Amino acid sequence: MEKSQMARIQFNTLKGFPPAIDEKVETETFLAAANEVVDVIRTFGSLFSPVINDMAGNIAKIRKVYGRDCNKFKYLDDIIILNIDVDNMAADALLWLKRGLQLVCTFFENIYNDAQNTEVVKKHLQDAYEKTLKPYHGFIVQSTIKIIYSWVPTRSQLIGQGPQHDENIKILSTYLPTMRWHLNRIDDLLKKHNLDNNCKV
Repeated sequence: MEKSQMARIQFNTLKGFPPAIDEKVETETFLAAANEVVDVIRTFGSLFSPVINDMAGNIAKIRKVYGRDCNKFKYLDDIIILNIDVDNMAADALLWLKRGLQLVCTFFENIYNDAQNTEVVKKHLQDAYEKTLKPYHGFIVQSTIKIIYSWVPTRSQLIGQGPQHDENIKILSTYLPTMRWHLNRIDDLLKKHNLDNNCKV
């Protein structure tokens, strides 16, 4: 297979999102999985740097709070709950990280569910953006994002062709539901403690 046809993303190399322990999520393994997603976005190309930098920055903020007491904040839930009315930096970072992860998850869900295996996946990314991040972006940011997303690679460039494509799709069948479960749970956690907001940037 020629280099130009090789998949940019190899989902079989990702550890993915961790299982829940007593319905809590281990901070370290969650952040590692989120970092893997950032690496996935890097394969989209340098134009996606604003998205990459935003997500990486939010991961760093959460890790900073986690580093203050790794035992106390072993679980992501505790970073949020134990800092309510103390320091909401981690909660704000998790909120925006969750939205970025929702974008990526929805995008690949759209690719996975596309029975036609459409080669141009721009519409899948646009749909994902409208469902996740767009409501929280002002006009200027929306306009910038629209230009960036127009340069998303094709289906073959991202997940390959033939056996390589099929292997990526097979892995996505288990990877995406686990990722979605985590995002839904984080969404519920933030809403339960009134840490969600509709402010635009």
